[in-house]
Amino acid sequence: MRWIAVLVVLLGGCSTQYFRDAGVPPAPTALTLEQWPHREIWTGVVFNGDKIGFSRRTLRQAGDGLYEIESEAAIRLRFLGVDKKVNLRALDRVRPDLTLVSFRYEHEIDGSPLKVSGTADSAKLAIRIEASGSREERTLPLAEPLYPSSALSYLPVLRGLAVGRSARFSVFEGETQKLAEAEQEVLAWESSKLFEGPAFKLVTRLLGLETTTWIAADGRPLLEVAMNGVLISGLEDEASARRYLVEASLNKRDSMVDFSLLRAGPLREPRAASRMEIVLDGVPAGFALPSDGGQACRDSRCVVDREAPLARSDPASYLKATLAAPSNLGEIRDLAAKISGGGGADAEKIGRILSWMNDNIAKEAVDSFTAVDVLREGRAECQGHAYLFAALARASGIPTRIVNGIVYSTDHGGFLYHTWNEAWIAAQGWQPVDATFGQAHADATHLKLIEGELPGDLVPLVGLVGRIKVVSVSARAR
Repeated sequence: MRWIAVLVVLLGGCSTQYFRDAGVPPAPTALTLEQWPHREIWTGVVFNGDKIGFSRRTLRQAGDGLYEIESEAAIRLRFLGVDKKVNLRALDRVRPDLTLVSFRYEHEIDGSPLKVSGTADSAKLAIRIEASGSREERTLPLAEPLYPSSALSYLPVLRGLAVGRSARFSVFEGETQKLAEAEQEVLAWESSKLFEGPAFKLVTRLLGLETTTWIAADGRPLLEVAMNGVLISGLEDEASARRYLVEASLNKRDSMVDFSLLRAGPLREPRAASRMEIVLDGVPAGFALPSDGGQACRDSRCVVDREAPLARSDPASYLKATLAAPSNLGEIRDLAAKISGGGGADAEKIGRILSWMNDNIAKEAVDSFTAVDVLREGRAECQGHAYLFAALARASGIPTRIVNGIVYSTDHGGFLYHTWNEAWIAAQGWQPVDATFGQAHADATHLKLIEGELPGDLVPLVGLVGRIKVVSVSARAR
């Protein structure tokens, strides 16, 4: 389907002209997995107008009365001038009713690996997460049947597609390692110039995100739209789906920056700003902008004041080693001891860590899952810098947390999404530290949106990217 690259332009306007009522839908017919007619599905993926990848999903019998859903996705795009490669592989083993038995997911971003595996029964979900230098195990209690997120493509068809029919499911989402509730509703029976034949329009809500899928009566997903029409996937043959490798290599547009940039300003000397006032538009209802320490928000207006008292709360839990910041590893502890020189005040240790990172870790748009990835690569984007700083600071006895938000970029003429740290200074509180900029006390153009380092912690950001805008902003230097 060579039309997939123009879908974003079409759907970005008035979508009603591209979809129309298709009359009386067929009577619902429930299928079983044994009867499933489409064992392998290929789709091409478009983001913000550029073709960036493909996905493949296969359903097969696995023996012992079970089935396997095998998924693969490959994505390639440019971000801040760097070619980024993302590969995802997943294998879910399910019962005939699609409830989860076991799973194995392998993620690789810019060469950094992450593996998630585990099992589920009627009482509990056991998860094992492995990354460079890190391993973590969790057990979560279950109160109802659990499905893998891959099952959401099959469940409405197995139950029988009918306009007005809705259902809720408890789902394990492997990319975020979270249990969540998924809601699905069949809204209409429509036809469109964007696909062949009529299809059921299905909306799926999961982790605060909404995806609309048009499914043919025989179960084929013809078109899928997410992120308000910016992320689109359409049914293709294998050759067309894989052609993205050539198209992506020729694409020189920074799709992510174009989509996520909050244009504003200009601001003079943002790295020296001590106070910023900013007003946002488009903040979703229910999303509370943080107010603590030197950041005060009311509705969508925030003031960041680096001369105000710092936030204070119990820092004890932020000394623990985590998957992203494994401060208990020998190579991290030895390096932290070497950098800190065996003593000094916490503020001095922070300065030494920042200086060492500035000299030894290149600032490149390369993603990492853990601080060990950053050390071994010798380069990272902002999140990787925050992981490594957190690991070295915790190994030096300084409680440190990871926060996410936006920061002003002179190069891009607006705010970009960014990750930095807050380090506990005993006599003062939580001091913002930006290892990417080498700032022991981050400037006031940093607006914190959420705290957290787990993939699941970052989910609320997805509902903000491309949606919020800066209405006004002003800043003053020290």
